[in-house]
Amino acid sequence: MLEIKPMIFTEYIHAPVEKVWNTFINENGWDPWFTDGMKMELKEGGKIFFRWERLTNGEVVTDNGYTVYLVPYKHWEFWWYEYEDGFRSRVLFKFQKDMDEGTWLTIIDHTLVKDLGELKIRYGCAYGWGQMIAYAKAYIEKGIILI
Repeated sequence: MLEIKPMIFTEYIHAPVEKVWNTFINENGWDPWFTDGMKMELKEGGKIFFRWERLTNGEVVTDNGYTVYLVPYKHWEFWWYEYEDGFRSRVLFKFQKDMDEGTWLTIIDHTLVKDLGELKIRYGCAYGWGQMIAYAKAYIEKGIILI
């Protein structure tokens, strides 16, 4: 494995932490604003099923994961990006409310890559997190679905 630092993405969302949390952490996952048929078991060790179709030009793309750590309205940590040896990406979502009724969302992604040839996997994850955060912000703040 390559020794690389985690990717960190932070965004301010002008909405209470409860609304932001419930948009990300719920039984239907990130439907309707980012995924198509995502399911989550809301407990530590709970299974996560990811499914995309609209963002993949009609091709159905699925993946699995599971929750490692769950502290309501504060932290959600999970493994996902299944491959032959287990899971490739451990992700932490951190939610922090501020005094203006908004929420700071930080996503920390530890994507494992074996060699330089696999860096494209990490770049794909970086692109996906940026896209997901932008879609979430539009959905939470304005009620707009961008896909």
